[in-house]
Amino acid sequence: MERVARKIRVLVADDSRTALHAVCAYLDFEGQFEIVGTASDGLSVLSQAESLCPDLLLTDLCMPRMTGLEAAMQLRKSFPGLRILIFTELNGLLLREECLQSGVDGFVEKSQMPEKVMEEVRRLFPENPRMD
Repeated sequence: MERVARKIRVLVADDSRTALHAVCAYLDFEGQFEIVGTASDGLSVLSQAESLCPDLLLTDLCMPRMTGLEAAMQLRKSFPGLRILIFTELNGLLLREECLQSGVDGFVEKSQMPEKVMEEVRRLFPENPRMD
Protein backbone atom coordinates (compact mmCIF):
# COMPACT_ATOMS: atom_id res chain seq x y z
CA MET A 1 0.00 0.00 0.00
CA GLU A 2 1.46 3.35 -1.07
CA ARG A 3 1.63 6.03 1.57
CA VAL A 4 -0.03 9.28 0.57
CA ALA A 5 1.83 12.33 1.82
CA ARG A 6 -0.17 15.22 3.16
CA LYS A 7 0.56 18.73 2.01
CA ILE A 8 2.98 20.80 4.06
CA ARG A 9 1.04 23.44 6.02
CA VAL A 10 2.72 26.82 5.50
CA LEU A 11 2.42 30.25 7.09
CA VAL A 12 3.91 32.89 4.76
CA ALA A 13 4.93 36.36 5.96
CA ASP A 14 6.16 39.43 4.10
CA ASP A 15 5.30 43.10 4.51
CA SER A 16 5.32 43.56 0.74
CA ARG A 17 1.93 42.51 -0.64
CA THR A 18 3.51 41.90 -4.05
CA ALA A 19 6.16 39.58 -2.63
CA LEU A 20 3.63 37.86 -0.38
CA HIS A 21 1.33 37.12 -3.30
CA ALA A 22 4.25 35.95 -5.47
CA VAL A 23 5.49 33.50 -2.82
CA CYS A 24 1.98 32.17 -2.20
CA ALA A 25 1.32 31.80 -5.93
CA TYR A 26 4.54 29.83 -6.36
CA LEU A 27 3.82 27.54 -3.41
CA ASP A 28 0.29 26.98 -4.69
CA PHE A 29 1.66 26.18 -8.15
CA GLU A 30 4.01 23.56 -6.67
CA GLY A 31 0.97 21.69 -5.33
CA GLN A 32 2.80 20.34 -2.27
CA PHE A 33 1.73 23.05 0.13
CA GLU A 34 -1.38 24.17 1.96
CA ILE A 35 -1.09 27.87 2.72
CA VAL A 36 -2.83 28.10 6.09
CA GLY A 37 -2.20 31.80 6.62
CA THR A 38 -0.37 34.95 5.64
CA ALA A 39 1.01 37.80 7.71
CA SER A 40 2.49 41.22 7.02
CA ASP A 41 4.27 41.84 10.33
CA GLY A 42 6.04 39.90 13.05
CA LEU A 43 3.29 40.16 15.66
CA SER A 44 0.79 38.68 13.21
CA VAL A 45 3.24 35.85 12.57
CA LEU A 46 3.22 35.01 16.28
CA SER A 47 -0.56 35.03 16.66
CA GLN A 48 -1.21 33.10 13.45
CA ALA A 49 1.45 30.48 14.14
CA GLU A 50 -0.06 29.86 17.58
CA SER A 51 -3.59 29.46 16.22
CA LEU A 52 -2.86 27.69 12.89
CA CYS A 53 -0.02 25.32 13.91
CA PRO A 54 1.79 25.28 10.54
CA ASP A 55 4.54 22.80 9.64
CA LEU A 56 6.62 25.54 8.02
CA LEU A 57 7.02 29.28 8.56
CA LEU A 58 8.38 31.07 5.52
CA THR A 59 9.05 34.64 6.63
CA ASP A 60 10.73 37.78 5.42
CA LEU A 61 13.48 39.01 7.71
CA CYS A 62 12.60 42.73 7.71
CA MET A 63 9.02 43.43 8.73
CA PRO A 64 7.30 46.05 10.89
CA ARG A 65 6.30 45.67 14.56
CA MET A 66 8.70 42.71 14.97
CA THR A 67 11.26 41.27 12.56
CA GLY A 68 10.88 37.82 11.10
CA LEU A 69 13.93 36.75 13.08
CA GLU A 70 12.51 38.02 16.38
CA ALA A 71 9.25 36.21 15.69
CA ALA A 72 11.13 33.06 14.71
CA MET A 73 13.15 33.11 17.93
CA GLN A 74 9.99 33.34 20.03
CA LEU A 75 8.23 30.62 18.04
CA ARG A 76 11.24 28.31 18.32
CA LYS A 77 10.81 28.28 22.11
CA SER A 78 7.08 27.43 21.96
CA PHE A 79 7.07 25.21 18.86
CA PRO A 80 10.39 23.36 18.57
CA GLY A 81 9.06 21.15 15.74
CA LEU A 82 8.11 24.12 13.55
CA ARG A 83 10.44 24.45 10.55
CA ILE A 84 11.44 28.07 9.90
CA LEU A 85 12.89 29.56 6.71
CA ILE A 86 13.89 33.22 6.59
CA PHE A 87 14.08 35.00 3.26
CA THR A 88 15.45 38.48 2.65
CA GLU A 89 16.71 40.97 0.11
CA LEU A 90 19.78 41.40 2.30
CA ASN A 91 22.77 39.12 1.94
CA GLY A 92 25.95 38.29 3.73
CA LEU A 93 27.54 35.46 5.59
CA LEU A 94 27.28 37.17 8.99
CA LEU A 95 23.54 37.72 8.61
CA ARG A 96 23.04 34.11 7.52
CA GLU A 97 25.06 32.86 10.50
CA GLU A 98 23.16 35.09 12.94
CA CYS A 99 19.85 33.69 11.71
CA LEU A 100 20.99 30.07 11.81
CA GLN A 101 22.53 30.47 15.28
CA SER A 102 19.23 31.96 16.47
CA GLY A 103 17.40 28.72 15.70
CA VAL A 104 16.19 29.31 12.15
CA ASP A 105 16.32 26.19 9.95
CA GLY A 106 17.25 27.93 6.71
CA PHE A 107 18.12 31.27 5.13
CA VAL A 108 17.36 32.21 1.53
CA GLU A 109 18.22 35.39 -0.32
CA LYS A 110 15.27 36.65 -2.39
CA SER A 111 17.54 36.69 -5.44
CA GLN A 112 17.78 32.87 -5.09
CA MET A 113 14.04 32.29 -4.93
CA PRO A 114 12.14 30.14 -5.72
CA GLU A 115 14.72 27.42 -6.45
CA LYS A 116 16.58 27.77 -3.16
CA VAL A 117 13.33 27.71 -1.16
CA MET A 118 12.40 24.36 -2.71
CA GLU A 119 15.90 23.01 -2.05
CA GLU A 120 15.59 24.00 1.61
CA VAL A 121 12.08 22.54 1.90
CA ARG A 122 13.30 19.20 0.49
CA ARG A 123 16.10 19.24 3.07
CA LEU A 124 13.69 20.02 5.93
CA PHE A 125 10.99 17.56 4.87
CA PRO A 126 12.89 14.55 3.47
CA GLU A 127 10.09 12.17 4.48
CA ASN A 128 7.65 13.87 2.09
CA PRO A 129 7.71 11.87 -1.17
CA ARG A 130 5.95 14.73 -2.99
CA MET A 131 9.20 16.70 -2.78
CA ASP A 132 11.02 14.48 -5.29
